[in-house]
Amino acid sequence: MQQFTSLCYHYIRTKNNQFPRILGNDIDEFIDHIKMLQKKYSIISANDVLNFYYNNQSFKNNKNILITFDDGLSDHFEAAKILHENDIKAMFFVPTCILDEKLPANPMIIHYCIAEFGITNFLGTFYDIIEELKVSNNIDFSINHFNEFNNRWDKISQIKNMFKYKIQYSLSRKILIKIFQKLFLEKYPNGLDIIHLNENKIRDMIKMGHTIGTHTHTHLSIGATKLNSNDFKKEVINPKKILEKRFDLEIFSFSYPFGEKQDCLSSAELLKNTKEYKIAFTVEENKNTKKTSPLLLGRYMPTSKDSAKKLSLKIEKIFNS
Repeated sequence: MQQFTSLCYHYIRTKNNQFPRILGNDIDEFIDHIKMLQKKYSIISANDVLNFYYNNQSFKNNKNILITFDDGLSDHFEAAKILHENDIKAMFFVPTCILDEKLPANPMIIHYCIAEFGITNFLGTFYDIIEELKVSNNIDFSINHFNEFNNRWDKISQIKNMFKYKIQYSLSRKILIKIFQKLFLEKYPNGLDIIHLNENKIRDMIKMGHTIGTHTHTHLSIGATKLNSNDFKKEVINPKKILEKRFDLEIFSFSYPFGEKQDCLSSAELLKNTKEYKIAFTVEENKNTKKTSPLLLGRYMPTSKDSAKKLSLKIEKIFNS
């Protein structure tokens, strides 16, 4: 059977990483992943996937891997160079706020501010901003009582869910930008470059042969956010135009932020609303065949605990499902 699955990487952490609280794949482990993938599988490109679905072309092998990266992180430049040295072409999905607004994507503000300043300072700044903005008391902004060290991950999950699902889209963005400016940018004037790729690095990655695609404008859950037509255009359609104009190339791919079922539109909805994208990616752990909608392609997200051996076992499980 002709099939492929995709890997979705996020943070690729180097030895001298100054924010060790942010979890990700260690760069040496990432290199081990690549060596294993080259040995056991056929690594394909974005164009291979495009041709598979739209030009009736077959893969050379039956077990194929597409490597992708979400969030336009600064970490990805080193990963892109490693892949280029190994003659591998990957896909990088970029939230266009990092180029158009010169501001980070929503989740990265949470990640970096909590990693650097802690949950208590993050929430203290958050509540100060709520009071400053005179936000309606009808919205429940409470986070359950916690100790900074006990239940840390549960509280971080509560914070993420609050900004992702509970607070209205535009208000959530406004609050996060203020948190970034008051905390992170105050200490790190080059905060954007610490967190995200810049235009020159993206250009270099394109020259290496990698493909870029859109990841909305600010990184929000498309499926869970009630967007009006203007906001939908800003978050889903305009990013394609921004990247095409800035880099003078065709953008045909989209990655759903967060990527679980509740965060994704059905392929029919996406086609109806945009008519712009040919392939789109979730993070549902599925293999992809001719029967898979090219606008609901599955991916697996390697974790910081995935050695090359564990990753191989996970890939085999997906292919055998």
